[in-house]
Amino acid sequence: MKPLLSAWLLVTALFLSGCQTLGSLESPEVSVAGINLNKVTLFEQEWGLTLRARNPNDRDLTLKSLDYEIYVNGEKFGRGLTAESVTLPAMGDATVTTTITTSLLESLQKLQKIQQEPGTPLTYRLVGKARVAGVPIPLSFDKEGEMALPAMPR
Repeated sequence: MKPLLSAWLLVTALFLSGCQTLGSLESPEVSVAGINLNKVTLFEQEWGLTLRARNPNDRDLTLKSLDYEIYVNGEKFGRGLTAESVTLPAMGDATVTTTITTSLLESLQKLQKIQQEPGTPLTYRLVGKARVAGVPIPLSFDKEGEMALPAMPR
């Protein structure tokens, strides 16, 4: 019976130390660093988003992927996924390049609403989850900021 109790105590201690480590780990801060219109077809647009991921922790983090939605002026603009693995240095940052695809008709309607006052910065909200190597659950992020959309090609 004693070996079973010792094993149970060891597993419990390991679990609690893992939870404590995870509890002290802060989520990366993800923001929009740039946006470009890559391609326009009859039905879709492909946007290139450059995201800046900041690591507020005192240890390196390896981002395995980001899964996010971007809202512009309160309207859902698109959804993006990355599979690019990037190491964020402790207390540092790195950029991640990703693409989102939007429907041309839907985007034109949204852009008409958005571009009521040309030159005015647009508000955005980036909401998502970061999968980090060595962390069993995704870490959430939610960032608001301002940006300018690039001019539409003619």
